[in-house]
Amino acid sequence: MKFLKETVLAVCAATQALALPSQAPPGEIQTALANLGVDVATIPQLSGNPTENGCQIACNALSHIHGSEKVIANNTTAYQSITHSYWSAQQGEVKPACIFAPTVDTDVSIVILLSQLTQCPFAAKSGGHAAFSGASNSQGGITILFRDLNEITLNEDRSVASIGPGNNWGQVYKALERHDVTVVGGRMSDIGVGGLLTGGGISYCSNLYGWALDNVESFEVVSAIDGNILTASATQHPDLYWALRGGGNNFGLVTKFNLYTFPGSLLRGGTRVFSEDQFSNVISAFVDVAEKANDDPNAQQYVMFANLGGTNVASAELTYAQNVSNPAIFETYHATPAISDSTSSRTMSQYADDGAAQDPYGMRDVFWNRSYKLDEDFANWVVKLWLAVLPRISSISNAMAGLTFQAITDPILEKMTRAGGNALGLDESNGPILLLHVLGMWNGASGDDAIYRLINDFFANVTAEADSRGLGNKFIYMNYASHVQDVIASYGADNKAKLQKIASKYDPAGVYQTLQPGHFKLTRSPVPNPY
Repeated sequence: MKFLKETVLAVCAATQALALPSQAPPGEIQTALANLGVDVATIPQLSGNPTENGCQIACNALSHIHGSEKVIANNTTAYQSITHSYWSAQQGEVKPACIFAPTVDTDVSIVILLSQLTQCPFAAKSGGHAAFSGASNSQGGITILFRDLNEITLNEDRSVASIGPGNNWGQVYKALERHDVTVVGGRMSDIGVGGLLTGGGISYCSNLYGWALDNVESFEVVSAIDGNILTASATQHPDLYWALRGGGNNFGLVTKFNLYTFPGSLLRGGTRVFSEDQFSNVISAFVDVAEKANDDPNAQQYVMFANLGGTNVASAELTYAQNVSNPAIFETYHATPAISDSTSSRTMSQYADDGAAQDPYGMRDVFWNRSYKLDEDFANWVVKLWLAVLPRISSISNAMAGLTFQAITDPILEKMTRAGGNALGLDESNGPILLLHVLGMWNGASGDDAIYRLINDFFANVTAEADSRGLGNKFIYMNYASHVQDVIASYGADNKAKLQKIASKYDPAGVYQTLQPGHFKLTRSPVPNPY
């Protein structure tokens, strides 16, 4: 619990350092609420000075407007059920003043305006799969639960799917499979739509179509200025459209994602597990497939190196976007002897369900990542270092940490240039890129410091070695970033400045920077790095 308290205090300190937003005059906020059918004068909770005990006043006002079905108080069984539904234990320990479950987009507009009027912080939960405190749950504030914004529809020619942020990817795939189409989305069924799409979104079909954020036709997003719902696309508010593709939650809460579809088909894939004596062959295979991505973009891969039950293993997830056995691009993997192989033919929803079944809830979790120029000799050096440092956490209860190799390939980088590009700052001339991602899982807050220090030290050493070899790359992937990583800065100074300019245009009071302090902000990491 010590680290949780320190994290919450750090978030509060960071918010105070940024200062509360110079909000629109209360009269303008009240006018905006009136335009949404809310007469502030009829709500006793908002009389007097609404900034005193602001969050309780905001929760009471929401109850007055919407009733108890949408506003879940903190002394109820439903409240406990929701706070326990987060993937990581750190998120579940956060206690909001109330939980608000909107059912239409204008409900979100109202809560954002009430937050400004009462100066009550908020957070928004789509899937709740982040790995640090406060990312999508607001300590003492309002947690906006997107659960009931769960519509999934197709346009007339089935080329665009409109998806509410209350869905997870399993729900999306199952709904679309009935129409023989699918979309670029998450690889596990329990991951939420919202966070994945605004941060990146690596898919089993990314070499074919790019990351998920590059397959968004448009966003429907709540403006902090007046609560209006803006459409951001290549032709409407194109600057906001650019910013939302990688900029996270800094520009507004998205109430609908309109995604391009493509024909659905069976996938062929599964996990091949290798013993330590085959690691160099596995790394060679990984590099080979990454470098040949243009030759056959149906292939997708990632490899995790971990110690399981005292044995070092490499677990390669090899996926082919067609139902084809032993495609030639995976020849180097198939020539390497494996301990086991779960390869089979599956629909996208089945594949996502199988992935989620291996992802336990309720443990303490951390993500951490960095990126580097792909190089086989360097990759072998990285794995040797990883195996050398892993024993440092062997005494922590139920601790498991895995180092995963993924590739940001040439076809993925090329597709990031479409429709005006995205905010990530990746240069297609620098590919392929090795994305290193560590996932740590353990029980008990007493293990926090040891886990965080190990991973921080590991990446510091890896980055120093990469820089000495001329392989450095500053990009940090938001969806795998830790609570102490400054993601937006990693996009480059020009993109960071452009994102800040766009934020000041659409949110001049800084509502999404200060009243929504969690997750990755435009000027900082979620908490300062003490390591």
